[in-house]
Amino acid sequence: MLSSTRQDDQPRLQALKDLQILDASQDEILNKITVLTCKLLDMPTCLVTLITDEKQCIKAKTNFPLDETARDDAFCQHTLHHQGVLVCPDTWLDARFRDLPLARQAEQPLRFYAGAPLTTDQGVAIGSLCVIDYQPRTFSEAQCRTLQEMAAVVMALLQSRSAVGLVDAVTGLPNRQRLIADLHEAQCGPRDCVLFLIDGIDITYAYEMGRSLGMPMVERVLCELGDALHRAFCGREKIYCIATGRFALWVPQARSEAALQTLMQCAESLPGGLSLPVPIRLEMHIGYTGFSVPVEAPQQVLRKALSALHDAAEQDVVLLPYRQESDEAQRRAFRLLSDLVECLDRDTGLYLMYQPKFDLLSGEAVGAEALLRWQHPMFGAVSPGQFVPLAENTTLIRPLTQWVIAQATRQLRQWRNQGIMLPVAINVAVSNFAEPDFVERLMVQLDAHGLTPADLEIECLETQKLLGSPAAMACLRRLREAGFVLALDDFGNGHSNLTYLKRIPVEVIKLDQSLIRPLHYDADCRIIVEQVIGMLHRLNYVVVAEGVEDAATLDWLRRARCDRVQGFHLARPMLPEALSALMLPEAV
Repeated sequence: MLSSTRQDDQPRLQALKDLQILDASQDEILNKITVLTCKLLDMPTCLVTLITDEKQCIKAKTNFPLDETARDDAFCQHTLHHQGVLVCPDTWLDARFRDLPLARQAEQPLRFYAGAPLTTDQGVAIGSLCVIDYQPRTFSEAQCRTLQEMAAVVMALLQSRSAVGLVDAVTGLPNRQRLIADLHEAQCGPRDCVLFLIDGIDITYAYEMGRSLGMPMVERVLCELGDALHRAFCGREKIYCIATGRFALWVPQARSEAALQTLMQCAESLPGGLSLPVPIRLEMHIGYTGFSVPVEAPQQVLRKALSALHDAAEQDVVLLPYRQESDEAQRRAFRLLSDLVECLDRDTGLYLMYQPKFDLLSGEAVGAEALLRWQHPMFGAVSPGQFVPLAENTTLIRPLTQWVIAQATRQLRQWRNQGIMLPVAINVAVSNFAEPDFVERLMVQLDAHGLTPADLEIECLETQKLLGSPAAMACLRRLREAGFVLALDDFGNGHSNLTYLKRIPVEVIKLDQSLIRPLHYDADCRIIVEQVIGMLHRLNYVVVAEGVEDAATLDWLRRARCDRVQGFHLARPMLPEALSALMLPEAV
């Protein structure tokens, strides 16, 4: 008997998997349906059951103690193969049921059973809606019809929930979960395939559109994007919507060139092909990667295609394939950010080195710049040029700058105790200046170590970003009023503008290494630097040249009347102990 009743296991198990309803939780809505069914049919107990290969799962129930039974003990396994409602007036008189444990239990044996199969739109029975009584009874045709109608309601609810779970609610296209499931279930057909991801609208722009025009307009754009892609492939390829404005399709390798040509045509024609009441800026980006069937790790395939898509968007090109080196660099960057959080929490790995600044007339050290370093447990020495820009794009820049301030002020206190009076300069990001409590937190650190604003110089980068942030500019003015020396770092690196200078309340201008290093061989560069130094002096700025690496450059800067210099020729970045030895050689 078991072989005949289980011959359709595979279609049913696949249907249960597609519906995504095989979890252990009770369904409250279905529970209410069982209560209603009991009232309609004047029955004490009603169940919604699902039949797997080994057990009967009770998804919803009224007046029943169990959450599951063995499949061989389930009345409902017989309902799967019955046309219409299966009615058993007395289980003790039915050979199928009389020896089952629930029919022979000592307390309240099940004596009556009626079950209507739960059948999918594809005709696969997955379980039943059944009613139970504890005494024999009859069941009319009208009651059978009512039970069938309620079973149809249950099945419609299960399938609609599945559709919502596997279909994007806005576009009506299969969603990311459906894509992952399809990749996972691909077992036959061409072995080599290609997954394409298409970014149809920048998410930030979509939010701006929603704010200005309302979310219905955004949803209309998304629907038209999905429809346009579907029409472009004439319905021959399955289009997925995996995120807001982001679509996907996968094709056999043999059809990948044709699919790529279609997508490139869409990229050219799509922005002007939408029937929208207002002009919308759309720029399509496409990333793709190859994979083999069967797919062992669908999420990994999607991740690689996503890496390619992000590369295309960042480089502002229409199309890019997956590139392992770019992916590894991005994953390394993410690892660095994650590990940086732990380093800050545990105060391990990060440390400061100090590079002296020298007065060109006297030759004496007049300050030092605190330079952040990181000894990573896996990657070794990591350049600040690699991890600081990553932190600046996240909220991590706040605790990172706070750590630098705490370390620098602590070291300043130690040097003051030794009689070393050099001020220390720290680099501060624009986002730090925009923090409403930055000045207060800075003053707290100084007060904690008995220091004054004259002990700490603030170097700021990114002139254009400074000017674009009213909060940052207000903070600079407050710092200047409090007595801090402010310096504009990396002046002349390609982003500086002379007209900006008087708008930023700084006293010191640091000339970027890109201007200083070519001085000993580039006559044009010497003319530029000489004129810049003269102009800055006339504007009453102190001029510092960084990147001085040879005696010839140092001599030229002295003749050009630069105020201060910094670079490997004079002193490399050093640990605090080495700087102490430099300033107090007699103490060594």
